Amino acid sequence: MHRPMPRLILLPLLATALLAQPAPPPQAGKAVQEGQILSQFYAMRVARIQESLGLPEDRARALAERWGRWDREMMDRGRQMFQLRSQFNQVLLGAGSEEDKNARVRPLVDKFMDLRRQQEDAKRKFETEILQTLTPAQQARMIILVEDIQGRIRETLREARRNGGRF
Repeated sequence: MHRPMPRLILLPLLATALLAQPAPPPQAGKAVQEGQILSQFYAMRVARIQESLGLPEDRARALAERWGRWDREMMDRGRQMFQLRSQFNQVLLGAGSEEDKNARVRPLVDKFMDLRRQQEDAKRKFETEILQTLTPAQQARMIILVEDIQGRIRETLREARRNGGRF
């Protein structure tokens, strides 16, 4: 089964939000922009959770907050993994014997694999936490909702990349 690249798992939320909103004024900082994006996603998720699962606003907010924490964790690890991939390329394309390259790249590969394992563990933990208080029907709706939103985000990211976007 084809697995999406780690970067595709982490950056789609930002890509979708950036494409869906007008450009911020030049003086707006990156942290402000990311905060606005995350705030928009939070509000959208609360509404979609309420609509799909029929939960009261306070429970929908709690689920959306947990989803947002998972996103931030995934984005952080995704950035680290992207940096490691870049370092892989530097070592592999750089000078030196195959033996030297193996020695230099080994710790990077180990760190990358550890981050990938952390990503998978974080996803399982996220799913367990968000589903534990829901009925089976709500669990199914939540699974569909998460997969639907994440899938749309990934597709938007692919389109942005095809159209010359930096994501």
